[in-house]
Amino acid sequence: MKERGILLPIYSLPSRYGVGDFGNEAYEFVDILSENGINYWEILPINSCGRYPYSPRSYYALEEMYISIDKLKESGLIKKAKTRASGDRIKLDNFKEKYYKEAFENFVPNDEYKEFKKDKEIKKYCEYMETVTGECAEYYLFLQYIALKQWKELKNYANEKNIKIIGDMPAYPKFDSAETKYNQKYFEMKDGAFTFEAGAPPDMFNEDGQKWGCPVYNIKNIKKDKYKYFINKFKYALNLFDKVRVDYFRGYDSFFKIPIGKTGKDGSYSPGVSYGFFDELFKDESIKVENLIVEDLGDIGEETVRLREHYGFTRQKILQFSLDIDSLTDRDNETENVLMFPGNHDCSTIYGWYKTLNDNCKEGLKEFLKMNNCNNINVNIGIMEYCMKCKAKIVVLTVQDILGLDDSARINVPGTESNKNWSWKLVSFDDFRERIKDFNC
Repeated sequence: MKERGILLPIYSLPSRYGVGDFGNEAYEFVDILSENGINYWEILPINSCGRYPYSPRSYYALEEMYISIDKLKESGLIKKAKTRASGDRIKLDNFKEKYYKEAFENFVPNDEYKEFKKDKEIKKYCEYMETVTGECAEYYLFLQYIALKQWKELKNYANEKNIKIIGDMPAYPKFDSAETKYNQKYFEMKDGAFTFEAGAPPDMFNEDGQKWGCPVYNIKNIKKDKYKYFINKFKYALNLFDKVRVDYFRGYDSFFKIPIGKTGKDGSYSPGVSYGFFDELFKDESIKVENLIVEDLGDIGEETVRLREHYGFTRQKILQFSLDIDSLTDRDNETENVLMFPGNHDCSTIYGWYKTLNDNCKEGLKEFLKMNNCNNINVNIGIMEYCMKCKAKIVVLTVQDILGLDDSARINVPGTESNKNWSWKLVSFDDFRERIKDFNC
């Protein structure tokens, strides 16, 4: 039976505190998914990152802004808190900070916390944050303890409701991060300075290519240490989530690197960790292939396909990319081992995409849906119906597509810098409660 999922970042949950978090609204969202027989909640990365979720400061620390003020009140760590108006954009400021500090002052360390403090990776992150902000490392240890505790409680609640969590493994950390500070030998550097930046080659959308603001890996040193840097972060992610979406899978075969100060025109591909890493990873019998989903979209070659197929990874598909309206066919409807989106976090919404089509293409799309017995006059619902009929074993829709929103609600436009990226937020669940019923088609 086909499984269904909903994509909604944690920050996009409704909130009375400016940004979605691990609080009551997250539990309410899980209840809505459970009531409608949804199998998965895809949440994107939750690593400590600030504004950009795919550029983490650490692969082990969680984003502090996801700590719930309401949960702090329930636990008695704070007495009361002011709220703020809930708009459709997150508010990234220090609004929560005074409540975090109040909770820190009232916290009495217990045995669980003392054990948590032994985690070497978390300690590194907290020491790094002390150098960045001037706040003591102990404060960040407390925040990380609370964030992880709240996350585990939320995940356990979701699992009890038969909802599995799909999390993310970002491809690279930020240049300035705990990862690069404490693991310099695993990144391309010379005399203490980074020599390359991750990115993508020029294409029809970006004539100079893309620069991602991240370092690239020193594959020679990672191999020399038997891939332990990669293995450790994968194991940690697989403990946090039920399934892990591996971002930029192409980069595990070969990755694009750009000399510092140059553009994508000057970049080139280098071999990734490839079979050696995955062979070593799967020596741990507790790690299952079916719990990894690889993001293999875009320009991938035969070697990347062979790597994917060798292990039998579930791959991804975007209907917006695979639909050939001229020939009224879906070019990618051959296998079941696929997680399918109409469009994901880097794409237009269904309605936003539809609005870009000319009249002939709009009529062609309607004809394609009609040919596949998806006759609803609402294009969003028609595409949902098609997704449920195609061969992919998992179908995931964004909340924006369930609501029929246009690109003003788009999550991200790759290769651009805008306060519209990574900022859209639900005001309430009222419309979503009704519209999600259309996903039962």
